[in-house]
Amino acid sequence: MSDIKSFSVRWYHSLLFRTPLVFVFLLAVLVISLTLIMERIGRPRMEEQSFGLVNQIGNTMVAQLGERIAVAETLARAMATTSADLPLKVEDHMRFIPRLMEQLGPSSYIIGGGVWYEPYAFAQRLERRSFFWGRNASGTLEFIADYNDPRGVGYHHEEWYVPGRFLPPNKVFWSRSYMDPHTYVPMVTCTVPIYRKDRFVGVVTVDLKLEGMEAFFEGEATKMGGYAFAVDRNGTFLSFPEVPLTQNRYRDKLGHQHIEYIQAAELAESNPVFQPIAAALQEASTSLLDRARQSEQYDRTIAERMAQDSDQVSAIEAEQIAAVLQDPWPDGQDEDILLKHFTTKGDLLLSEPCSIAIFHVPSTYWKIVTVTPISHAISAATAIYRALLLTLILGVSGAVIGAFLTFNRILMQPLARITQQLKSAVDINAEEMLCLDFNRPDEFGAFAYWFNRRTRKLADALEQLRIVRSDLEGRVADRTDKLEQANIKLELEVQHRRRAQHYLRRQALLDPLTNIANRRSFDASLTAVWRHAGKSESCLALLLVDIDLFEQFNHTYGYQAGDQILKNIAQTLVDSAQAWDAHHIARFSGEQFAIILRDTDQAEAIELAEQVRRQVQSLAIPHIGEGASGTVTVSIGVTSTRPDSTMAMEEFVASAGQALYRAKKEGRNRVAGDVTGAIGQNASHT
Repeated sequence: MSDIKSFSVRWYHSLLFRTPLVFVFLLAVLVISLTLIMERIGRPRMEEQSFGLVNQIGNTMVAQLGERIAVAETLARAMATTSADLPLKVEDHMRFIPRLMEQLGPSSYIIGGGVWYEPYAFAQRLERRSFFWGRNASGTLEFIADYNDPRGVGYHHEEWYVPGRFLPPNKVFWSRSYMDPHTYVPMVTCTVPIYRKDRFVGVVTVDLKLEGMEAFFEGEATKMGGYAFAVDRNGTFLSFPEVPLTQNRYRDKLGHQHIEYIQAAELAESNPVFQPIAAALQEASTSLLDRARQSEQYDRTIAERMAQDSDQVSAIEAEQIAAVLQDPWPDGQDEDILLKHFTTKGDLLLSEPCSIAIFHVPSTYWKIVTVTPISHAISAATAIYRALLLTLILGVSGAVIGAFLTFNRILMQPLARITQQLKSAVDINAEEMLCLDFNRPDEFGAFAYWFNRRTRKLADALEQLRIVRSDLEGRVADRTDKLEQANIKLELEVQHRRRAQHYLRRQALLDPLTNIANRRSFDASLTAVWRHAGKSESCLALLLVDIDLFEQFNHTYGYQAGDQILKNIAQTLVDSAQAWDAHHIARFSGEQFAIILRDTDQAEAIELAEQVRRQVQSLAIPHIGEGASGTVTVSIGVTSTRPDSTMAMEEFVASAGQALYRAKKEGRNRVAGDVTGAIGQNASHT
């Protein structure tokens, strides 16, 4: 007793010490895990979402610019359709074309357009015939006839005209950016071919003004804290926030100011910090060309012909134009709009690390480039990340502390009370010791209640178990008897079905009239015997027995008598075969029977066949039909061979048939042997 009273739990072993320690450790693990998860998963995804929002702005730019492009393309297609149907008269073109441009072409960015005919396509003696209108300073369309001047350079070799010769109907082509030589306005041209009766006769053009495009991109770029610009398929700038950096301005001899946009590669040469963007644009152009070259429809000769037709198109640019005509990035493939997304350590205008996204503009093969400061792109994500992480840490800490206090109140304190009661009951008798004074409406109260009643409940449970076991044993015995009876019935049913199946299989192989084997049984038996004879290199003989003039017998005596004749002859063959140990007798066809003889050569087979013929004749069955000899007779064809790989089983049967035919031909009522396939003896007996 003194040993029990001397027992005590050391403080570092007690649950009152270890439980708080576990909760502190759990809190530390949760805080570290949350920090790692947020740092490695949450923060990158938030930043990815931020960059996704920036890319959505780029997609919006592509869509809004695509609206202008779609208006220009729709106008060009409408003009091409109208021109293809118009009579080749000047007054009709002067009346309908400008009206169409006014109705479908917004003056804010559609600054011109017209119809351009091939040499002598409009009139037999007229090499140049164009109908071009450009907007003046007030936005009114004015007809410009300078392109028709025979002293001018013409338009048939212009970069925007030559590709039209290779376009299918209603297909568009967008030129590079250029300064119009007559309106002196920077623009790009949308070209659509004109076909009359499936013959190319010229093109229709719609000119899209580049001025004001900077304002369009600036309005969208402010949303992402950076800037955006566009380049054409050659990498030539269509817009840029700092316009002077991307334009060359000069005046010609007449004093007209010319504006030429430079290419991205040229800007990178003078400003190396722009080199990553220029390289990415060049990579996108190269990818376009490579993708087109992989197509089976890509025709390199188109590029060669365009380079020859226009001195404005170099060989390299001609290949790019041919690739654009191939259109390896057709409209509607949204997954191809974002061509590339990367980051740079610095930027020409922003002078800080930036996120660069390059977007593909369908149909035109322009590219929109968005430049966003990384600090601006992820600023919102960083703020959200920090606030969320702090909130999670505080929330988890509060939850863990609250869980510990609750755990201590509902578990640790009641457990200590139960321990104290059991310790105090050591000096009391066993019955008193087993009764716990613990009235609580929870699991501890239930524990005390069921602990006090455990012995009686266990006894009741054992008694119930015995009763159940006895009942189950009786049920098992009853079920066993029933299963044995069912098994007996099942075995009887199986035996009955086996006998029925055996009977059906046997009936399937018997001729129902003669009760001997049928043709199916004959084929199966011959196949097996043929294979066995081939392996053992033994002789195999076949007799084909045919009733002479059987059809006349049926006509004379009736079909019932004919059936009886078949039965009698079949029985005669069976009786004869028992004496020879024949392998198989079968009804081969209507009035024909077949006998398979193993280990029998030609001479033996002919001898046996002759016995069959005489036995049938000895039946003396009357036959007075036309051509009959007075009684029923048979003709027999005989063949014998040693089966090998050089002879097919079908040839073996055919040789017996040929012998039978010869017996018939030589007068019937005789035996004829096969003179080609016999082994050992080639004689025939008639």
